[in-house]
Amino acid sequence: MTTTALQPSQPDLTTAIRTFLLAELPSGTEVVLGQINRVPEPASSNFVVMTPIRFDRLDTNLDESLDLKMTGSIAGTTLTVTAVSPLSPGTIVVGSMIFGAGVAAGTRVISFGNGTGGVGTYAISPTQTLGSQTLSAGRKAMTQAAQATVQLDFHSEDTTLAGDMAQTIATLLRDEYGVTAFANQPSGVVPLLADDPRQMLFVNDQQQYEWRWVLEAKFQVNQQTSVPEEYADAVNVGLIEVDGRYPP
Repeated sequence: MTTTALQPSQPDLTTAIRTFLLAELPSGTEVVLGQINRVPEPASSNFVVMTPIRFDRLDTNLDESLDLKMTGSIAGTTLTVTAVSPLSPGTIVVGSMIFGAGVAAGTRVISFGNGTGGVGTYAISPTQTLGSQTLSAGRKAMTQAAQATVQLDFHSEDTTLAGDMAQTIATLLRDEYGVTAFANQPSGVVPLLADDPRQMLFVNDQQQYEWRWVLEAKFQVNQQTSVPEEYADAVNVGLIEVDGRYPP
């Protein structure tokens, strides 16, 4: 696979929301992901189920050129990078295609050795041998601003607590407090708004009614992925003589 993993991913989104909920809800409240097969509801008297239900585009893609010019050699399945141009905005990632004179078509990085994006070693495929020379591993990064809608189901044995929990979270997500709380996390997820909680019927596996209040919360996630891109690092300008003149 040459396309990099989407960041932040859906698990990054739900992890950020879960961290926020655990910090704000009563102690002992469990927060779990919805639509997991063969997993019963939590035994806790209070719990929240998170279910992502929509991703809506907010803008056209923002494209960025991430050229990477380096000095490296290849021995078998090992790429050794000894220098990286200080002017290169990109880094080596798993999936990076390696370009250069004599490099086998389709050569790509499959895992890190002791390198982490710059100087160091990397595992590549296919096997080949190449002396030290100028190589490149450019990529095109594409960022899509999206609005993620996540349904939060608040359950409680208490006749009022589920509604209170839902209303509390709705209030916090519509306030600067919620924005600041998410800003302290590394996910890049930003709360946009939350609708009004509503009580919805829920019957458990014992055919008993449980209190459930449902809240749809919306978050902005600027998701980025990248694909290999080859760039022209130098241009050789020459003259070609022709039998003609201007004006004729």
